[in-house]
Amino acid sequence: MAVMRNMDPKKCPMPSQEPNVRNKNFDEVALGYTYEMAVNEAKRCLNCPKKPCRSACPVQIDIPAFIERVANEDMEGAYKVLTASSALPAVCGRVCPQEHQCEGKCVRGIKGESVGIGRLERFVADWHAAHADPNAKVEKPVSNGHRVAVVGSGPAGLTCAGDLARMGYEVTVYELFHKAGGVLVYGIPEFRLPKAIVAREVAALEEMGVKIVTDAVIGRAISIDELLTEEGFEAVFLG
Repeated sequence: MAVMRNMDPKKCPMPSQEPNVRNKNFDEVALGYTYEMAVNEAKRCLNCPKKPCRSACPVQIDIPAFIERVANEDMEGAYKVLTASSALPAVCGRVCPQEHQCEGKCVRGIKGESVGIGRLERFVADWHAAHADPNAKVEKPVSNGHRVAVVGSGPAGLTCAGDLARMGYEVTVYELFHKAGGVLVYGIPEFRLPKAIVAREVAALEEMGVKIVTDAVIGRAISIDELLTEEGFEAVFLG
């Protein structure tokens, strides 16, 4: 469907807690776009054929494709485009440095402000979480019979686990601490990235078949060699 483009040179501001409110709590400061804001901001995207934003994305999300779906109010379709390349859309939409990556290459930024790509990614991930059927079961990829261990459940480890799981690998993630998430849980404050968001993304990986093992001191309690020999993994990713 053809989209009537929004040629406003400035991106739609994101609502946030008022200073006199947020100085009394530790809740997330940024409140996210409303449905109408997201659709309006998505219409600022020119859907460039060369996709310079995608080339600047570390995981090569088809950014114009997911934004075009938001503009057409196909939020579930937008979510499918995002998750085809990213295992952590709700996290990346909040803490990924878009201004130096995808948004930094946005054509709209040449004569105005770039499209709010991160804000739209966050909106789509949150919309899916709020509207997904709680009884719907995730379709697990068919196993290819290969097992991989991932050491560390920070952004690198979780991303690796998600990518491998989608390709049919049986993945076990080992985490030193008692909660999965690494720096996402232990290094970023609640008002910037709520712990519940990280837990939600980890749960989605578990539904895909990723096994999370916490309180696992790899290198001391279990060596890398033991993972490859005694535990039967064919490869180990150190995150």
